[in-house]
Amino acid sequence: MSASDHKIVNQENKDSADIINWREFEALRNEMRREFRAQYDVLNGKIEEIKQTLDTTNETVTTMADQMTDIQRSLADMRLAIENLTAQQQQDDDKDPELEDDAHNARGAPRGNRPRGWAPLGRNGRGQDEEDGLGKPKFSIPKFEGGADVEEYLTWELKIEKLWSLHPNYSEDKKIKLASSEFDGYALRWWDSFVRNRDEDGAQPIRTWRAMKEAMTSRFVPTNYLRNIFDKLTLLRQGVKTVDE
Repeated sequence: MSASDHKIVNQENKDSADIINWREFEALRNEMRREFRAQYDVLNGKIEEIKQTLDTTNETVTTMADQMTDIQRSLADMRLAIENLTAQQQQDDDKDPELEDDAHNARGAPRGNRPRGWAPLGRNGRGQDEEDGLGKPKFSIPKFEGGADVEEYLTWELKIEKLWSLHPNYSEDKKIKLASSEFDGYALRWWDSFVRNRDEDGAQPIRTWRAMKEAMTSRFVPTNYLRNIFDKLTLLRQGVKTVDE
């Protein structure tokens, strides 16, 4: 046991009425300082740990906020593309109201009084004549140039899908020909090369719109794009679950 410890023990054994000398007081003061510094170091370490935890939490929240912003922006772009497609289709319908007017006027007309050129509606509720005399559709096919922007292709695909849903009687071969008729730039060169290479390799030609869409998705939508979207949605779901908990 050190001399200072002996002094502290001696102080503990003193009676309350005893008087301590200056050396005994210094020993007691120094011991209290050491205890205070030790407790201060422990407390300061815990405060630093809390600060690090808060910093990590703030970084996680910031990352989640950025991811939610990106997802919301993507959803807004897709919503805008759908709205533009709907508006474009409405404009196309307004440009050729003849079929709608004829069908409307003929619904209540007797058989003998039906207007000239009237054709009965099929099960899909549309007139049978959806083309002009040259075999061209009476609506515009969206153009696709095959740029580097993934959203360009996804928007084009949505527009084409909308057209096919409005014209379910089109054959698969006709869908392929119509969709590729408005290719331009790189998309046109790529499609011609793609079809030619399949023919030279003895592969089966593209016979359905689904097969054409799969080939185009493979070319114009990078794999990492779909993976990033999936990862963002997964992180978003995890973040929402964490908040709920």
